[in-house]
Amino acid sequence: MPDDDIEIGEDIEVEVVLDENDNVIGTVTDDLVVASAPEGSLVDETIDVRDADGNLIVEDETVTVYDADSHVVAKSETITLPLDSE
Repeated sequence: MPDDDIEIGEDIEVEVVLDENDNVIGTVTDDLVVASAPEGSLVDETIDVRDADGNLIVEDETVTVYDADSHVVAKSETITLPLDSE
C-alpha cells in the first residue's frame, strides 16, 4: 500500500525597500509553498513587488513539479503586471 502522507510547508519573507533617505518606497514579498509526498513534490514561489502605497507593481509566480528522484518534470512561470486603471 502506498504511503499517502503529504507534507506542506510555507515560508514568507517581506523586505522593505528604502531610498537613500531611508524613506519607504516599496516592499518585496517572497511566498514559498512546498508540498511533498513520496512520489515527488510541488514548489510554488510567488514574488510580489509593491509600491509605498501598497499597489502591486509586478507579480512573478513559478510553479515547479519534481518527481521522487528530485528531477524537474514540469515548470511554469507567470509574470503579472497590473493594468493601468486610469
